[in-house]
Amino acid sequence: MNKKEFIKKIRQITFYLPKEETEKYIEYYSEIIDDAVEDGMSEQQAVESLGTVEEISAYIKENNAQNSTAVNNNINIQKDKKRLPVWAIVLIVLGFPIWFSLLSTVFSVYITLWCVIIALYAADLTIFCSGIVLLIYPFISGEFAYFMIISGAGLFLTGISIIICVGLVKLTKLYVKFTVFIVKKCINAIKEVL
Repeated sequence: MNKKEFIKKIRQITFYLPKEETEKYIEYYSEIIDDAVEDGMSEQQAVESLGTVEEISAYIKENNAQNSTAVNNNINIQKDKKRLPVWAIVLIVLGFPIWFSLLSTVFSVYITLWCVIIALYAADLTIFCSGIVLLIYPFISGEFAYFMIISGAGLFLTGISIIICVGLVKLTKLYVKFTVFIVKKCINAIKEVL
């Protein structure tokens, strides 16, 4: 029997399986035959090395029976999951105005904190730009009499803005970690309820 005839037999013995499963088996056995042919066997020898069609059919049926048992067990586990009692659903629906307004308030505070962080970055950028301008100003204006004072102020503002930026980056990282922590806790709480 050559590869084409063998694949046809596999299609016949897996007629009861979903199309995807049949294709998986065909692909699996085709690969084995192709590898054997690459190693020097003829197609017929490669097909014969796989065993008889009856043996392969028994293997597929056994493998499929194990898979269907696992699927049935999974379905039973999902059926055994707790459902929310009726009183809890009623409380959730009736309490919607309260819990939704609290949730909205918490979300607003969260967004406000992000706005504060963004405003701090903007203020820091302003300080940095002011420092750079003060460093360049004596060269542009030609007022070298005040060179030391203005350049010193520019260096001071630039240095302060860099220190503030480092602090802001650390603050942002902490806030992002806090956000991830809260999101994970919320997802776990929702999974437990559902």
